[in-house]
Amino acid sequence: MAIVRSGAPGGGQVWHWPQLAFDERARRWGTMRCRMPKTVVAGAAVDAEFAFCAGEAGLAEGAALRIAWRWPFDWARPERTEIVCEQAKVAFAFEPQGDLNPWHHHVELRVISGGLRAGDEAVLRCYGWGAPTFITRGARFLPLISGEDEHSWNRLADPGAYEIVAGPAERLVVVCEGEVGVGEATVVRVYGEDRWGNPAALEGEPTLEGGHEAVCESQGARFPVYTYRVHLRDEGVYRLRARCGLLQGEGNPLRVVPTARAERLYWGDLHSGQTEIGCGAGSLDDHFTYARDVAGLQFASQQANDHYIDSATWQHVRDVSHAADKPGQFVCYLGCEWSPFSEDGGDRNVFYRADEARLRRSDRFFAEEMPDPTPDLPRAPEFLAAMKDQQVLLGLHVGGRPTNLDFHEPSIEPLFEIHSTHGTSEWFVFDAVRRGYKVGVTGGTDGVMGRPGACRPGRRLTRNVRNGLTALRADELSRRGLWSALQARRCYATSGARILLDVEIDGRGMGSQCTVSDTVGIRVCVEGTAALERVDVLRDTDVVHSWQIAPYDRSRLRVLWGGAEAEGTAGAQRVQWDGVLRAESGRLADVVPVGLQSPLDSVEQVDERSVRWRSATGGNEMGFSLRTDGAARLRLEALPGVVEIDVQEALQREQFASLGGASKHVRVGTAPRVDGSHSAQLCWRDETRRQAMHAYWVRVVQVDGERAWSSPIYVANAD
Repeated sequence: MAIVRSGAPGGGQVWHWPQLAFDERARRWGTMRCRMPKTVVAGAAVDAEFAFCAGEAGLAEGAALRIAWRWPFDWARPERTEIVCEQAKVAFAFEPQGDLNPWHHHVELRVISGGLRAGDEAVLRCYGWGAPTFITRGARFLPLISGEDEHSWNRLADPGAYEIVAGPAERLVVVCEGEVGVGEATVVRVYGEDRWGNPAALEGEPTLEGGHEAVCESQGARFPVYTYRVHLRDEGVYRLRARCGLLQGEGNPLRVVPTARAERLYWGDLHSGQTEIGCGAGSLDDHFTYARDVAGLQFASQQANDHYIDSATWQHVRDVSHAADKPGQFVCYLGCEWSPFSEDGGDRNVFYRADEARLRRSDRFFAEEMPDPTPDLPRAPEFLAAMKDQQVLLGLHVGGRPTNLDFHEPSIEPLFEIHSTHGTSEWFVFDAVRRGYKVGVTGGTDGVMGRPGACRPGRRLTRNVRNGLTALRADELSRRGLWSALQARRCYATSGARILLDVEIDGRGMGSQCTVSDTVGIRVCVEGTAALERVDVLRDTDVVHSWQIAPYDRSRLRVLWGGAEAEGTAGAQRVQWDGVLRAESGRLADVVPVGLQSPLDSVEQVDERSVRWRSATGGNEMGFSLRTDGAARLRLEALPGVVEIDVQEALQREQFASLGGASKHVRVGTAPRVDGSHSAQLCWRDETRRQAMHAYWVRVVQVDGERAWSSPIYVANAD
């Protein structure tokens, strides 16, 4: 059942020739040799040489060679290239978005005049080539020679694999669980992180501070993570700190609760993304190991696009997913993403409660020697009809092909994703709420770099922001326990920070439906990972109440830009915000960045009257705060537009400028203090009586830009 041909319909097609041994391919078409370090540092510049030796078919005028690499590998454009070919004139092209799916990026050598005969060579040298920004093993280039037509390519024997490793540790990360019982052991993970967000080796063993009973159990064999088992004897919220040399870090809030408590909070990622199975990188086993041992997730599900998965691969996904499932430690749901175009239904994450031998695909971007006879289901009506009586749940989201909410099966579609590495997509959940759907709000990675639960956008070739996370409140860390919580929508989402959030109305928690005889009273409890800026209460899609938690720093102005270009996938949402802020008079000082997501994002003071930046957003916000000593007027010039700012007016009342697109905007106002409270317990009553059922939910915003969104509680007034 080997793959004969691969590629999206209408695009380039790669013929893999599984029946031909490598030496036969070499005889017919030639060989491609790669000279490059076998180990490269993430994001570093390397030199590489590709040498092609022609086979019997030669390389005639108009024919071409390609060296392609998979979708997530964000190789930068080489600083300099050199071509050596005595027999032909050859043109070079660097294509960051090619037509070979999922080998979307390539360099091409096309013969302009002359040609190569058997034994002739063409050599390409790439100097100062920025390596991909994420760690992975077994990475490869795909060497190709043009086939019978311009869309057909023959696969040569692959050159050797290379490995991408982390750079030096720049940050210390401490990952804690969400809740644990008094006196019970809780697992704390500590590791270094390089500038691109990869787990990096530390110089020495870190220490947990605070006098807690902590035992270092291991340093991970695959990833350099130190695992501690800690016992906390008293109820309350803890923020554990660790130190290693000059690096120090603080963990997310960990709540210690009575052991008899019926439900616990668990952190996970049902949309953990793709591996080399699909359009991503790395093995599936490494994927789940990273989720568990690095990100400290307690549940996950891989979600490769179904159109990449043949029968043998689906069997492998089943085997690895079930082997990774360890009740009480790490819950792994078998999963796959049904992936038609949006007009036919759009991407839907499929989570299987147990096992499933058949894969109901939307399409096939491949041809097998012995095709799987299971019929495809290319449109939402037939797919939802086939799935609604199965033991499955579907997650709806903004992915490569955003879910079309015109199609909806409430019995199996309770989950709606508000944030992933594609971007912050409140508009998507707002659309579902306006339609009257019962919404469980989730966050995920939807990543392709093999870093579920702890992923950054790299060079933003494919993604925009850091990953989201889902918190589930369940009675048991098992497939059964989490399944019940998902069906009941007892979940909330964050933009990646492990913010603890509880919302109740008359004792009913997230996901509930209730009828009240009086006005609606809502209670909110938040434990943040940074100072809390504000908490908003939404009724359906309107903010009906807001608490300002952080006090204002009247000596500082904050400048934020954000939003999306369009309501769609990562590329559609992305807005490039490169720009400058200038003061007509006075002096700008003490510039502090806010919410930067990638090493490509930068904010720097040029001189006493100007600040320059580079950044991009995908629904999120970023910017900086500063002092404006004596400055009366400021001019912000960015790629999306120009904004004039009166400093005194902005300090009195926040100024908002809409710059088009889906939600592009600039906000300027008094900066909140960064040393404010991390905790809030809040109550509010909606005095408006409404007989129709409404969704009440909460949005939390921290001063560092991180957010959390509760699932709604659906409330109606009694007659």
